[in-house]
Amino acid sequence: MPVWFNVPNVLTMVRIVLAPVFLWRYLVGDKDGALIAFAVAAVTDGLDGLLARLLAQQTRIGAFLDAAADKLLLGCALVAMAARGQLPVWLMATVVGRDLMLALGSAFLTLTHAPVPVRPTRIGKYATALTVLIVVVVLAADYHGVPVARTWPWVVALGVGACALVVASAIQYASSFLASVRLARRAPDVSGR
Repeated sequence: MPVWFNVPNVLTMVRIVLAPVFLWRYLVGDKDGALIAFAVAAVTDGLDGLLARLLAQQTRIGAFLDAAADKLLLGCALVAMAARGQLPVWLMATVVGRDLMLALGSAFLTLTHAPVPVRPTRIGKYATALTVLIVVVVLAADYHGVPVARTWPWVVALGVGACALVVASAIQYASSFLASVRLARRAPDVSGR
């Protein structure tokens, strides 16, 4: 069995599968199904990292898949909620735009054989935590039938903070990616050219 095929990575793959399930169930109005998919995905998010450390099964592919699964789940939640008018489109666009920038930047670095920084920044973690809080607030309010008009000011206020952090983290990641490109260009050509 390949070294990457382990319990933590299987849990991460479950989260990747659950993200579009959440999106679909939420958009069709199945609050219970959406909440179950999101809750199970959230539990796998906590378990995969813990088990990777406890079982000494940390892999580079696992770190990559974990970050991708987190971004996919959060992106699906933001798209669904923006589509239903429960959070501002600018918030969804900023977060998803930054994540697309990260994905394209990582692909570019991989294609140019530059090192791909996988570690999240502290500001990026704060941005994600605040965005997750917004998603949980919207989910809880929707589940309990709270009108959007009552949650909107809170969502917008939290969204402004989240956007500031997302933009700051995008600048950090862009700087890190540019440093990787410069490092790769300075590395000697192994063919001797």
